[in-house]
Amino acid sequence: MRKRISLLAAAGLVALGLTTPAAAADPVFPLTGPSALGLRLHPGTPAGVAKESLLAYSLDPGTTAPLQGEYTFTVDLAALAGTADVRENPAVAHPECVRAAATLVCKETVLAPGVRPGFELLVGAAKGSADGANADLTVTGTVKGATIRPATTRITVGGPDLVMDRLPLRADLVPGQKQPVPLAFANTGNRPAHGVVLELAATRGMEFLERYDNCVTRDGGRTAVTLCTFEGDFGPGEAYELADPLTLRATGRAYEEQLGYGIYETGTGPQAGSALPAPAGKAPGTGKTLAVKKRAAATSAKSATDLEPGDNRREFAFRTANTADFAAIGAALAAKTGQSVTAEFGFRNLGPAWISRARTGQAPAAVARTDIRIPAGASVTKKPEACRAVNADGGERTAQQQLGAPRYFCESGVTVLEDGQERYAFELRVDRAVEGAAGKGSVVVGEAAPQGVVTHRFDPKADDNTAAIVLDVKGGASPSPSTSGSPTPSGSPSPSTSVSVAPSGSPAPGTVGGGTGSNGPLASTGSSAAPLALGAAMLLAAGGALYVGFRRRTGRVAG
Repeated sequence: MRKRISLLAAAGLVALGLTTPAAAADPVFPLTGPSALGLRLHPGTPAGVAKESLLAYSLDPGTTAPLQGEYTFTVDLAALAGTADVRENPAVAHPECVRAAATLVCKETVLAPGVRPGFELLVGAAKGSADGANADLTVTGTVKGATIRPATTRITVGGPDLVMDRLPLRADLVPGQKQPVPLAFANTGNRPAHGVVLELAATRGMEFLERYDNCVTRDGGRTAVTLCTFEGDFGPGEAYELADPLTLRATGRAYEEQLGYGIYETGTGPQAGSALPAPAGKAPGTGKTLAVKKRAAATSAKSATDLEPGDNRREFAFRTANTADFAAIGAALAAKTGQSVTAEFGFRNLGPAWISRARTGQAPAAVARTDIRIPAGASVTKKPEACRAVNADGGERTAQQQLGAPRYFCESGVTVLEDGQERYAFELRVDRAVEGAAGKGSVVVGEAAPQGVVTHRFDPKADDNTAAIVLDVKGGASPSPSTSGSPTPSGSPSPSTSVSVAPSGSPAPGTVGGGTGSNGPLASTGSSAAPLALGAAMLLAAGGALYVGFRRRTGRVAG
């Protein structure tokens, strides 16, 4: 009977595609770098030496953390002879690169998780190279325990150089304020660009008011990226501007915002190979097309591969006079002595602004810290990864002292949406009853400070930054099992309960970091992950049903 059940279960799992492979293959990490790079003609400087361009490569681990160990990257220079000269970028301290015959070998040792290995090169046109000369530069890599997919960059001497003018925008705004965006660019290279793509990347609190058929937008929640295509040749020495300026508005959720804007030859730049639909032709929409026109002369003081990609894109930062009310989430707990209690503490953003600490050019940082003081008479037996234990005075504790601490600091993500929240689940064991104020804990949300938190400068209501943790101890331990009915590893029942409450007057809890945003009607498109989620749920449900059926049949046979 057991064999028959096992065969049936295995057959069901095979049919559903849920069986585990005998051995997992090594992960594959692709090397990322530009697909093409243009070089200025030699000599590119008054001193008679080549004008060098930066060429950077890095490992793209996707959702998998890169492996620790020694990475070896080999740059094949043989094909570049007579076309381009390549050297290590001396401004970067690591990795070390050594030239060996017609290769450049760069090694980097990764000792900490989360580090993305990579390297930078400087590339210039070789002396005597002809306009239009081109060759492929190929980079391979090795590391123990993984496969590294090579990267290839087409190096070309000469080409267009699209330069985006800086915008004269107002930086200090109020919600609802509008301003024109007179975008302009020039081609300062020695060849025409065959079609161009305008990129506009606006963070959640900014939106464009117009919509055009040759523009398409993908809203990522924190940032909306719009791409507008323009056909035709954009000649060397020519300057261009939008026929009609766009209008940018600060929304009601705006606080610290950014606008990125760039111009690229069609088929290059950040949109090449992206998941955005190609904004070409006359797609259904408003019937209006965003157009460009020539200007009298090139206004940028600065040549089909862009010779200097660094000036294709600009960034602008805004400050909006707005607020965000962070309200702490406490809990009211009831349990008997010896029981375990699961509770969630944290905060929610009551708006109106969203807050982000993920700004271009700056290291990402947590938006808020939640300072949790555990009620006396209870001990923490499980804590979230985002929280670390501290002493009662805020002093640090060792890695071996993370459970049973009187106080915890929990760091939020780098973004908190205007209707978002952060919750941290703890498991507490009730040791004894403690009367009075000592038996209460607290939750305080704010800006991280050396010994705790301080009120955020954007938060107008400091009184709801604090919430109570109330523990009502009912007496002796209960012999009844927990509601789940699952035994502990020792086989004895583990009683538990769980209750949490939000601050008075607060809206009902929503999804952590939830909410979606729109950055204006230039265009809007995207895809839903619902079919994938539904499929995953069906597979898990089917696998779970097989497992439960097997366990129940086994129990009856054993009985």
